[in-house]
Amino acid sequence: MKAAVLHEVNQPLVIEDVSVPNPGPREVLIRTRVAGLCHSDLHFMEGLYPHPLPAVLGHESAGVVEKVGSDVTYVKPGDHVVTCLSVFCGTCDNCTTGRTVLCTDTTVKMLPASPTGCPGHVRRSSISSLTCRRSPSRCWCMKTPSSKSARTCR
Repeated sequence: MKAAVLHEVNQPLVIEDVSVPNPGPREVLIRTRVAGLCHSDLHFMEGLYPHPLPAVLGHESAGVVEKVGSDVTYVKPGDHVVTCLSVFCGTCDNCTTGRTVLCTDTTVKMLPASPTGCPGHVRRSSISSLTCRRSPSRCWCMKTPSSKSARTCR
């Protein structure tokens, strides 16, 4: 899979092949269709937010679920999703009524960077959307109607 990898601060991202393992129990494997570069990504690239390198950045994207982990029930293969920077539990009253930004589960937190399974690469915020595929936690993506999917954004 191709990914935009940050190897050094204040240097361009390098497009290279990386591998992504099958999703863990609470992860989903998403084929990225569209990815955005956020200003917070630029902060990492400029060294304003120190982070272990090399890294695959990104958290703004849309795609289609390919596989789900054993504990994932919120989405299934074939679902169209957008990834979110704001993590949510998916089970509290606010989440189940479509107001995930108001999630009341205080145990759901942004996890520190964790290995992607790509040799020598680290992902930020468990999303790494600047890849062709990635496995964020199920709490980092939201279903969208297929009529509003990234298929129409090519």
